[in-house]
Amino acid sequence: MTVELYLRGMTRELLRRLEEPPRLLQILTGPRQVGKTTAIEQVAQRLRRRKFSIISANADALASPPGEWIARHWAKANALAKAGKSTLLAFDELQKIPGWSEIVKREFDANQRLRPGRRPHVVISGSSALMVERGLTESLAGRFELIRFPHWSFGEQSSAFKLDLDGYVAMGGYPRLSEFPREAERFLGYVRDSIVESVMSKDILLLHPVDKPVLLRRLFEFACHHPAEIVSLQKMLGQLTDKGNVTTIAHYLELLAKAFLVVPLQKYSPEILRIRASSPKFIVLAQALLAAVQGRAPASSAQDRALYGRWVENAVGAHLLRSGFEVFYWRERDQEIDFIARRQGNVFALEVGISDKKRAAPVASSAERIGIKRTLLVGPSGIGLDDFLSRDPAIWIS
Repeated sequence: MTVELYLRGMTRELLRRLEEPPRLLQILTGPRQVGKTTAIEQVAQRLRRRKFSIISANADALASPPGEWIARHWAKANALAKAGKSTLLAFDELQKIPGWSEIVKREFDANQRLRPGRRPHVVISGSSALMVERGLTESLAGRFELIRFPHWSFGEQSSAFKLDLDGYVAMGGYPRLSEFPREAERFLGYVRDSIVESVMSKDILLLHPVDKPVLLRRLFEFACHHPAEIVSLQKMLGQLTDKGNVTTIAHYLELLAKAFLVVPLQKYSPEILRIRASSPKFIVLAQALLAAVQGRAPASSAQDRALYGRWVENAVGAHLLRSGFEVFYWRERDQEIDFIARRQGNVFALEVGISDKKRAAPVASSAERIGIKRTLLVGPSGIGLDDFLSRDPAIWIS
């Protein structure tokens, strides 16, 4: 199967929303190279069969499209919709147009005077998640719904491309892996050059004041060399070559999280101030990012069991985040809980192991001390790793 044929859950959700009367802008957000543009193409193809009129506008096709370019395409869509035709207006790479969000706001507000049956559906996507986010917060509050397209899960890559568990732990997260079946080094070069470099140079450094760009890059590399590890900000300062201060490090970690690269988990506590002051635990959001930075082929990560255990734990943490959970860790002296996950009032503790020596009882005892009654063990002695990574974690606590 190819990525063009596989329909992700969020693509099906977009299709469902476009079957309703048009109300809000549909914004697709997520990391680069996970299939947002493909999702729009898949949806457009299916809507054509239902007699929709489709206007697709890609700002990447022009070197520097003017703001009037948006209004011109919007007017075409309005004309079709006013004639009684169900219409989809799909913008891609819209963030490349200066002031795009103000123009979209003006056009959207003007359409609110029309009956829903005489308005087009509007979908907006872009490769730079940070640029799209800036436009949403500056101009479009209350006018849109988000559909989040995260990195690919093991369940998705297994279903779409028959990727096995070891392959996912070693290099999962991006669908193009299937195009490099026996060329691991070539795929990792693609991740470094086409994804990481684009995020760093186009998404972060062009949008945010970064006084120490070398430090930002070293911080990302440091996180990829310490997946699922708790590291104090002071220790990071001692190991990074281009040093800053603790405040700078914390700010750069926030930028890396917004760019869908690394999430610094905080220690679980009901006290917000303690959560913010804790040492972070790094979760890299795609296994392929680990492999690209560390330069490891799929087999080598399984040969070092301690390293492999960290990669497995990172995959579990990323899966929890991808599934919409707030994720923390907990540690007190020599006792530690790998993850504490919270969503819609449900809280549970989770321990990850790669051997059958791990047991749930010690984790349950620690969790009970901090008021958490539900405990899960992922590994040979509990829920199988492949089973856990293939499903929404909420099913294990329902």
